Amino acid sequence: MSLAMTEQQKYDFETKGFIILENFFTQNELDRLLSAIDKVGNKIRKAKGLGPDDPFAIRNALAHDEAFLDLIDHPKMLPLVVDAIGWNIQIRTTHLDYRPPYPNNVTPGEIGTGTGEDNKSGYRNITWHPDLADDHLLEAPSLDGLLPFMEIKAFYVLSDLTQSNSGNLWMVPGSHKRKPQELRDIDNNVNDSEAVELKLPAGSAVLWRTATWHCVGPNLSNKTRKIMHVGYHYRWLRPTDYSQQDPELISRSSPIRRQLLGALATNNNPMGDDPEFHPSSQHWITQDEEDVPLRSWVKTSAPSKVNL
Repeated sequence: MSLAMTEQQKYDFETKGFIILENFFTQNELDRLLSAIDKVGNKIRKAKGLGPDDPFAIRNALAHDEAFLDLIDHPKMLPLVVDAIGWNIQIRTTHLDYRPPYPNNVTPGEIGTGTGEDNKSGYRNITWHPDLADDHLLEAPSLDGLLPFMEIKAFYVLSDLTQSNSGNLWMVPGSHKRKPQELRDIDNNVNDSEAVELKLPAGSAVLWRTATWHCVGPNLSNKTRKIMHVGYHYRWLRPTDYSQQDPELISRSSPIRRQLLGALATNNNPMGDDPEFHPSSQHWITQDEEDVPLRSWVKTSAPSKVNL
């Protein structure tokens, strides 16, 4: 049973590896997120000694502002996420990326090759890659060389990316069905005819399989690129951004949000009823329905009727 995905979206997600959702945010939602970016930006600049034109990225962004936290169970996105990957999930990462226009002395290389001065200057994710399979993670889990379906991300466009070379996300449709080694064998030189530059207005979203080959293009515009990634994976995997979220944050969260934050139900022993002689991680196979409220949500309720 599908909670929200249309048949066309299911087809695109399976064949291309992503679906595009324009006009995802209301103007009020977008304004709130942009205000949060300004506030958090001032905080990190002060802490890191950054200038107004320096790029920055923040991981576990959900802990820095309520506007970012509210993205993890957004009522329009969460049903699509569950349709795509199921209910036994938690947050792997929430990633804010702020990328002003390139300085005049930084010249980009060819798209996705990582051969330009931007790569030497530390601009991240400008080389073609699937997540979890870079050079340091070549031994990531694989099935005959293919990355298994372990996670997805929601990519939120918070600034205008309708023009080329604005720091756009590039994708190779269908590449989630190809082996990462194939990308290494061609030295990241993806044929132009295979790649798609996503030119999207502010307020758009993309739900995508992170095994899809992707990269970030250069920002040669006169506007700052502002985006958010929210990554979801299975509860039995370890997250990137945290070992355990702030207890205060968890205590004031709804049951579904607590699950997404990687927490178990109140007073539950994380290793089951018999941790001394028969330990059993409740993140692996839970014995308590309260640990995974998304399961009953899927079974009993339409998204529009659920209080997240």
